[in-house]
Amino acid sequence: MELTSKDLRVIELMKQYERQDLEFNLKEFHNLIDTLLYLNETLRLEKTQIQSWQKYSETLLFKFSLHALTLHDILSGMTLKSTYFPKELNGAKVVDISSAKVVLRSQIETLLMYHHIYVNPSDDDEKQLKYHAWIYSALLQRSKFPAATEQGKAQKSKDQEEIVKIKLIIQSLTSFKKLSQKQQTALIDTGSGKLFNHWATILRETGFTEKHAISIMYTYLSMYAHSEGLSAIQLNSGMFKYEKNKGDANLDLHTSKLLVCLMISAIVKLFKPVEEKFKTLDENLQTDIQFYNKLALSARH
Repeated sequence: MELTSKDLRVIELMKQYERQDLEFNLKEFHNLIDTLLYLNETLRLEKTQIQSWQKYSETLLFKFSLHALTLHDILSGMTLKSTYFPKELNGAKVVDISSAKVVLRSQIETLLMYHHIYVNPSDDDEKQLKYHAWIYSALLQRSKFPAATEQGKAQKSKDQEEIVKIKLIIQSLTSFKKLSQKQQTALIDTGSGKLFNHWATILRETGFTEKHAISIMYTYLSMYAHSEGLSAIQLNSGMFKYEKNKGDANLDLHTSKLLVCLMISAIVKLFKPVEEKFKTLDENLQTDIQFYNKLALSARH
């Protein structure tokens, strides 16, 4: 059977991964982030009408993209400069691998929150509940901070008005009425940004089971973010040296690349103008995104 151009491209992608070439992978990664932002811009150019509760979907997407760009910059390496140790440090190139892992964890959480609100719910009513619970809880949190300045007091007053408004919206939703009485009371009184879900639950609902590579990676990355013992045990002076075939850096980059393609897939499914724009991309680029998206989902059960 003759291989199609798509088949040949997938084979090429698999060979590229085996090369473990950090500089090459960084270029590919940056192009995918650029593509995500380009596709999202379609919504503005096409003047796509979005619902009020979709307002912060773009904010989350930008937050996600900035995490990815920051990761790109970290893994590109930085050149050291020191007044006190010019011979030992000046000109040395290092990779802050531990910070890269903290950023990657934040990127995963941003993807998860995007899916939690805008992708995973079964209908728009539930999407509205998750969105409003997220914002309502944040405003409740902010209202507890003291305000000493006139600007702070004015913001506090605005927040209180918004809290009252959102509370009425939440209470009118069918999905809110399906919550237990205890949950309804807790949400209104104290808030729950993830609507009584833990990250483990959102991982599972997004399709990442406990044994999925991304779930395992998330647990591992959390140890770095919380400065647990493993984050020190895993590091040594050699870990920071810049190398094109650095395994840890390439693995983090590969994981982030899969996340970017998952986000592209999400907005392609959510917005028709983005889907149409996606079809105009270079054929190889479309294949790359579809392949990495499938790879990211391949361990789903």
